[in-house]
Amino acid sequence: MKRSSVIVLLSALLLVSLVSLAAGEGLLDEVKKRGVVRIGIGNATPPMNYIDEKGVWTGFDVDLGDEIAKRLGVKVERVLVDNKTRIAFLANRSIDISLANISVTNSRQEQMDYAEPPYFWTGKIFYAKKGKFKSLKDLGGKKIGVDQGSNAFIAAPQELAKHSDKKPEMLSFQNSAEGFLALKQGKIDAYSQDAPIMAAVSGSLGAEYEAVAGMIYSPGLYGIGVPENDSDWRDRISFILQDMLEDGTYEKLYLKWFGPKGTFPMSVNSRPRLSDTYGDMLFVWPD
Repeated sequence: MKRSSVIVLLSALLLVSLVSLAAGEGLLDEVKKRGVVRIGIGNATPPMNYIDEKGVWTGFDVDLGDEIAKRLGVKVERVLVDNKTRIAFLANRSIDISLANISVTNSRQEQMDYAEPPYFWTGKIFYAKKGKFKSLKDLGGKKIGVDQGSNAFIAAPQELAKHSDKKPEMLSFQNSAEGFLALKQGKIDAYSQDAPIMAAVSGSLGAEYEAVAGMIYSPGLYGIGVPENDSDWRDRISFILQDMLEDGTYEKLYLKWFGPKGTFPMSVNSRPRLSDTYGDMLFVWPD
């Protein structure tokens, strides 16, 4: 084949590829055609996501994901993720949504997009034996446990550096249950985790433990992760979440899990609330 013919052929193939790409379906169309939305959810961080005593996959994230699927008009396929895979699976398109207590951080926003608004407010605590530490200064140089993949691995020493010149020794665990067990066994001096998760994991077994100085640090927001650069999909999930806030569905789920008579009552108001100018897509957080 002559060189000129090869060039023409390659150019034609490139043009066809570009046209196909431009006309390609976005994730919203793909999910509708598939009839299934694949939601990445953890199973080891109660009350957000866990396996209950009956062996049922449950939690606030699970209920929220089921409602999103219902409003998309498709079935839900739950895909188990952990702190390592909850973002990676979005990048390789193994899942369509990641709903696994993911804190919104700048580094994560470089790897994925978030639906708006974030769906939960939280803050971290240092959990330790009652009376063992009177202040965060006392944790300087101590062994601090965190979950693998948690931003607490960076946030915890940054917070302790404000109170002590002694650097803590950071140890990572597969999940919060393992971390709390290590704390009970004396393998670590304190465990750092988001307050609602720590309260649920410790449960009745945490009677001898407490938040050091009763202090919450590194406040943050949980967001629903979606793949990058697909605005139609991101907006659809955002609108569904905003509709849930407006029509009271989110409130019902929140009260089920965190209200005064909920599974894990919380004294802190951790839910987002739409402002009076909902039509402008604005939202507010509790004072």
